[in-house]
Amino acid sequence: MQKLYWRPAQVSRLVHVLVAVIAVATLLSAERFQVVYVQPHFEEKMEAAIRMRRGLEALRIHRVRNVAPLDREVDPTDSGVIGQASSSTTTSTGSLEAKRTTANPNWAAVAVDLLYEAGVRRGDLVAMGVSGSFPALNLAALTAADILGLDVVSIAGAGASSFGANFTRFTWLDMERILVEAEVIPRGSVAASMGGTQDRALGILAAGRRRLREAIERNGVTFIDAKQETSSIERRMEIYEEYAAGRRYAVYVNVGGSLVSIGPKSVKRLYRPGLNRRPNPRGVGVDSVMMRFLRDGVPVINLTKVVALAERYGLPVEPTELPMAGSGLVFEKREHNRLLVAGLLLFLLFTLYGLLKLELGARLTALGGRRRQMERMV
Repeated sequence: MQKLYWRPAQVSRLVHVLVAVIAVATLLSAERFQVVYVQPHFEEKMEAAIRMRRGLEALRIHRVRNVAPLDREVDPTDSGVIGQASSSTTTSTGSLEAKRTTANPNWAAVAVDLLYEAGVRRGDLVAMGVSGSFPALNLAALTAADILGLDVVSIAGAGASSFGANFTRFTWLDMERILVEAEVIPRGSVAASMGGTQDRALGILAAGRRRLREAIERNGVTFIDAKQETSSIERRMEIYEEYAAGRRYAVYVNVGGSLVSIGPKSVKRLYRPGLNRRPNPRGVGVDSVMMRFLRDGVPVINLTKVVALAERYGLPVEPTELPMAGSGLVFEKREHNRLLVAGLLLFLLFTLYGLLKLELGARLTALGGRRRQMERMV
């Protein structure tokens, strides 16, 4: 005799609700029980962030005592490294959002991460092109390099865009001297140009250019007095080669958007913030310090596009308080527990299979209905 099997015409609403509840519970469990993973090189990153915070404090104290009071409307973290909207030594307009975002000691940890990603080892030689526009990032890169035991040859631009190191007696070169005296960094830049347009601060008044030249002289730094951008690039490469004394550079660190360091805007767009290992074919014909290093096979750490870089490493954009050392994805990262997720997924699949394919849900529903019917009859 042929057996007859009863199959429900459709899955009941109660089974749908049960499936939804189990699925949501599974998802919430996976989100609730995430695991915190400590990122590589945690100790060096923490040491660098603490050192950078000490450097920011030294600069803040000097500014308050000798330069100008802090302006919380412009610098809500009281970092001391965010300058004025305009001054006689301001070379161009700049983003206040980007400058505020750099006021965070954990940028030193980001620099440590990028240096390790570039493959540096203790004792390696590092070339840097720093800008008065981003003094906090300069400090981060120099601090990280010293923590990792790297030898740095730095060349600076004395001028700064708006909200950078644009006080006439508190340029980046002055900040370097303060940081060396506070034993935050071992040495400052070996040479400096005026920065800005054509690396000669064209476009600002003669009085402003004179004050930039005075800043270079009072800090005892070699002046790069190039008449054209190409000659400025040549002079910088000569200085790097001179200080290398036959050694090969392990990495070039570019801070900011200096024309001679990275190139014009059309070229800047071709390179991502962070580590770049090869020249972009569309920018090969445009000369710059960065391009020359890339053509020689030297990786470049590009500390530009600050907001995008901050978001990548989990640093706050425009913090309202100076962050504590040790915060951000560069130190710790929350991820789903893979074993737990796999177990929950299997549980969900088996549950769905039982409730829908084996019709356990329909049977349970039918059983519950018969019980209620019997109770009413009694």
